[in-house]
This record gives sequence, C-alpha cells and structure tokens, in this order.
Amino acid sequence: MRELECDERMGHRHTVAIVEDNYWAGKLLESYSEQCGLKVISIVSDGEQFIRLYDQLQPDILLVDIGLEGKLDGISMVQALRRAGYQQKVIMVSGTTNIDHVLTSFHDLGSLYFLSKPVMLPKFQAAIRKAIDEIHLARSQQVQTDKPTAATWITVKNQKSTLPISEDSILFIEKEDKRLTRIHLMNGAQMESSTNLSDILAQSSSYMFSPFKGFLVNLRHVVSYDKEIGFPTSRRFLIHLNHTPIQIPLSRNLQKEFARLLQDSQ
Repeated sequence: MRELECDERMGHRHTVAIVEDNYWAGKLLESYSEQCGLKVISIVSDGEQFIRLYDQLQPDILLVDIGLEGKLDGISMVQALRRAGYQQKVIMVSGTTNIDHVLTSFHDLGSLYFLSKPVMLPKFQAAIRKAIDEIHLARSQQVQTDKPTAATWITVKNQKSTLPISEDSILFIEKEDKRLTRIHLMNGAQMESSTNLSDILAQSSSYMFSPFKGFLVNLRHVVSYDKEIGFPTSRRFLIHLNHTPIQIPLSRNLQKEFARLLQDSQ
C-alpha cells in the first residue's frame, strides 16, 4: 500500500526539531515529518541540551514531548525559549492525561496543537498544516520579526531543580539574604533562587554588571543614572531601568567604569 503523504506545499523549505525522550516515538515523528516534506534538523531527548543547541538550529517548527530527560520538562523548556524572545511554532506531543499540562501548553506557550500519543498521521498532518499556514500568514503580513541573536543562558537553582534563564530577559538581580537571590525579569515576573551572585556573574556576558554590593544589573535595560537626591551626604548614584520603577544603587567608586561599559553597550 502506498504511504500517505502530505500535500506538497506543506513542508516546502521548512525545518523541524523534535524534542522527545522516547526513541521510537522520535523516529515515528521523524518519519511523519519527512512524509510531510519537512527537513528534520535535530532529534534531542534532553530539554537543557536542546536550549543550548537552539541558536545553531533555529527551526521553524518544534515538536515537543512534555516528559523529557534531564531537569526540564517540555513545558519549562518552551517557557525558557519564550522568555528569550523566540516565537517558533510549537506542537506539543504527549501521552499525558493531566489536563493542567494541556491547558498550560495552549495558554502559556501559545502551542498550535496538542497531539496525544499514539500520534496518528492524519492529526499530525493537520497540526503541521496549521503551523505552515501560520508561518505563511506571518510572512505575507510582514509581521515576522527578525530572529534574535544568540542568547546567553544562565542556569540557576530554583527550589529543588535548576532552570535556564536567558540573560536578555533579566532586568536586575538582588541578594536578599545569604540563601535567597531574587531575579527580576523584564516581563514583570520575579524568581527566587539560591544561586550566588558570583556564580550568576561567572555565567554572564559583559552586559551583566555589579553596581553595588548585593546587586547585578543588565546594561541592556539601563535608561539612565543620576546622583541620589534627598540625602545630602549620599555618595551613591541611582540607576533607572526599562520595565520597572525600581532604582538600583550605583557606588560612586564604580561610576566611571559603569559609564564606560554603558556607552560601549549602546
């Protein structure tokens, strides 16, 4: 019997990456993708590994299982990519019966489709067709933004797990006490972590700077800085950031270095 095939236009010049921890499920998705004319550029079983590879791959479509090897599940992995600014088309694939996972995949991640295992070819075709149609629509309306430049990923301890965060999404970080670091993100969210500022800074690019003891600030999001007023004896400056009214202290001793780095970053 001749194999079923997707119509020829569907997969033309589009790439797909598969993130799946079951070998045979991954091979099935690969076979379906090839039948649809898609170019499979990666099959990865670990979410953190895929994040590190993402900037090299830049796939048009992601097929993501919820349960993965390693410390990240599929939902957390896609959330990390979204925070980094990536807007790839995502199709979630899972055998889960947990309705919360299904709802999260649609509402928080912007998933195009949720495919239940075992995946049947007709439903797979429909999911791919929808993804391709949305890509074509975005291109025809010229609303598709340029793909972001390579992200710097910072891994922090979050409760009993580790979580990768795109450096671009971080506004500033403050050390609240010996055990707690609070990470402020540009979307308004905050994350608690037990990772030390020195460990975070060691993973960061030159855009992350320590302007005052207990603080790290992302130079990408700095609007301006000025001398602290209201305290005549104060020798500090205050840093103003996009996306937040919170002002970050800047030591007078570091003001010249901060000004030079800020100019270099613009």
